[in-house]
Amino acid sequence: MPKSQCHWKECTRLHSEFSLFLSRRRPPRFENHIFCSDGCLYSYFKNALSDRWRRLREERESTIPRPKIGTILMQTAFITREQLDAAIRMQKKTQEGRLGEWLRRLGFVDEHQVTAALAKQYGLPVINLKNPDTNEDAVRMIPGKVAKRSGLIPVGFDDDQSHLQVAVSAPVDFRFQEAIRRMVRKGIAPYIGDQSAIQQLLERYYEPEELDLSNIPTYGSLDDLIEAGCGIVRTAIKNRALDIRAELIQDFFWMRLDYPEEAHHHFFQYDLAAVPESLTVKPEEKEYGYAALP
Repeated sequence: MPKSQCHWKECTRLHSEFSLFLSRRRPPRFENHIFCSDGCLYSYFKNALSDRWRRLREERESTIPRPKIGTILMQTAFITREQLDAAIRMQKKTQEGRLGEWLRRLGFVDEHQVTAALAKQYGLPVINLKNPDTNEDAVRMIPGKVAKRSGLIPVGFDDDQSHLQVAVSAPVDFRFQEAIRRMVRKGIAPYIGDQSAIQQLLERYYEPEELDLSNIPTYGSLDDLIEAGCGIVRTAIKNRALDIRAELIQDFFWMRLDYPEEAHHHFFQYDLAAVPESLTVKPEEKEYGYAALP
């Protein structure tokens, strides 16, 4: 009888596939890994969340040097140093918004100039979303709340269907792409698009309740996150989910439960009030990115 070894490294038990079948019609799975018991899955899940929490905090402290968007716009859109300084002052005064947004609000650049500058900053192609040939199957790969929170819209697949093409209004960094890739089990091919066009597509392809972020549960610590996640895992095991997946994406936690007929999604936001001051992003640093990380 073939043996099935538990994916939890601390477990030394071996079980035959037949014994697993007798004890539960399907062994519990997390990210397509098999576990011999609920307890082993819980132990692995807690360890995985703790590791991702730690790595996310470490990555928050690291930055990749890139040309500043203000410098690019001075070179390409011919804004003046005085105009750039005025936008920076408004950003600091209001404590909100990206620098490119303030340059646009003040009438110094148009939206497409900001989009082109972001594309140059990150070396990504620009996508024209005025008359998009959006694939609805692609749209359904990412839940509306994740798309809204992330400022992106799926638009299609590449020729061999191995990559999901997404238009973003702010660059999706490599770590973020990897998290989404693991959740949808496809590669991610990002393009830069105008923010207003992406918003219009979000509203066209998702129902209002799918984009509503107002009532998402929050978590303020790793312990909160583990407790909430384990509760969802418990329900998934009880209902015999085929697979369970979970990712920390910036300040957003996304769980996906795959059942034979459909996938169920659960979302949690990080409680911004619980973020230590040392971990918040200063307004002058927020040229394009996200403001809070656990």
